[in-house]
Amino acid sequence: MAIQWLRCGHHVYVVSTCDGSRAACIMLYHLLLQTVKTQQSAGVSPGQPHLLLYDLYEYKDAEKAVNDLSQAATGGSLYVIADEVIRSDFHTVCYKLRTQVPHLHLWAASCYHGYAPDGWQVEYLTRPLRSPPAVVREVAKHSYITVGNIVMPYSERGVPDHTDGPPITRLYHRGHGHSGDSPRDCVTCGRDVASFLHSLRVGITENVTTTATTVTSTNGGTTPPCLQWRDVLVLCWTKISDDSGMMKGLKEAGIPVRMMNDDDIEDVATARSDVVWVTSGGSVCGLERKVVVCVQDLLTARLYSMSRCTSQLVIVSP
Repeated sequence: MAIQWLRCGHHVYVVSTCDGSRAACIMLYHLLLQTVKTQQSAGVSPGQPHLLLYDLYEYKDAEKAVNDLSQAATGGSLYVIADEVIRSDFHTVCYKLRTQVPHLHLWAASCYHGYAPDGWQVEYLTRPLRSPPAVVREVAKHSYITVGNIVMPYSERGVPDHTDGPPITRLYHRGHGHSGDSPRDCVTCGRDVASFLHSLRVGITENVTTTATTVTSTNGGTTPPCLQWRDVLVLCWTKISDDSGMMKGLKEAGIPVRMMNDDDIEDVATARSDVVWVTSGGSVCGLERKVVVCVQDLLTARLYSMSRCTSQLVIVSP
């Protein structure tokens, strides 16, 4: 919808409602910037996207959001996209904008059921089109889906499943050489994860022999790797430090790994650096990677971490 608004020449405001939604909103903002550049190169004069970051758990931020957005309205019209919204004061912002902006166009998305303001139109998008069936089955075990009615259950995909996807790989924090109370504290667990990533040939390029019937590659005689380091996320539900056993094990095995800090969110959202990022699933809601390593198979991790995976899921359990 945001692309359509831009094509019509409108300013589009991408609104992050909390820290957990920042990565998704920053990614969306950069995708819209690319769309604008493409349209401009084609001779079209589109509107412009704008990124606004708030913490709607704070009342002052909710008031600021209402003031900022109502003042941004042009001719009584306002176009807003909010991704990964939380309940907090989001309802208040919606209601106040509706009274202050005559022509409000606001689209918001959340994985949680029942977060929409009363009286607003709701659509449930439940077809699992991004993750393979093997991953979907794991995520679907979360109690929010099976019991709590907090997250809507998956519906049928509606298209054939040509493959179940790669089998889920399970590694365990037990046996000879393992130490610490959990996988995040264990150097051996880090080495085990690194060994599996190396087995996937992440970052490995293949030499190409060019013949009359082959297509010449564009990077000096090598084909690009099927998997790059930027395709991998390591997600820990509990806090992990840069000198933890998991990080040490990964680094010792030659994995280009980095902890995500607040200043790195844009880098992670745009996959700019070719590194393996380590963070919590709740910090990257809405982002996806081909390979996701979920450290500690806690029930809460199913929704926030495993659902980030579009191909190979690795679970490191206590």
